[in-house]
Amino acid sequence: KVRTELLHHYGRNSKFYLKRKRYDDYRSEMARSLFCLCPLGWAPWSPRLVESVLLGCVPVIIADDIRLPFPSVLRWQDISLQVAEKDVASLETVLDHVVATNLSAIQKNLWDPVKRKALVFNRPLQEGDATWQVLRELEALLDRSQRSRVGSSRR
Repeated sequence: KVRTELLHHYGRNSKFYLKRKRYDDYRSEMARSLFCLCPLGWAPWSPRLVESVLLGCVPVIIADDIRLPFPSVLRWQDISLQVAEKDVASLETVLDHVVATNLSAIQKNLWDPVKRKALVFNRPLQEGDATWQVLRELEALLDRSQRSRVGSSRR
């Protein structure tokens, strides 16, 4: 539905470069863009979000219920925009406002090496990379689970 609405509202708008399918040179196009749309897809998460950050293109997340990765490390509000699905019709106005006000601050945050590293899986794993972040999240989940079990067994 979101993708259909995007095409309906902006398919003929020269400010937007919208394609229905991925094509060979799409990463180059993303790298040349100020904003990369990351609408709700068929899966609950999309590589486009990470690709946008790594290519220096501000991700515009249009997915109301998305759970963004590694929120303990990445302040997504500093490196992306979130637009409610119901607000797709006003997307152009939102983006124009960001260009006029705080685009350079968001772009500067995108190039922070710590933020970028947190989204990349390395071999071998490196402290702070995506594998490291997954392990940290799992460790925190395990700690919460163990504390919960200990607390409930004392009752």
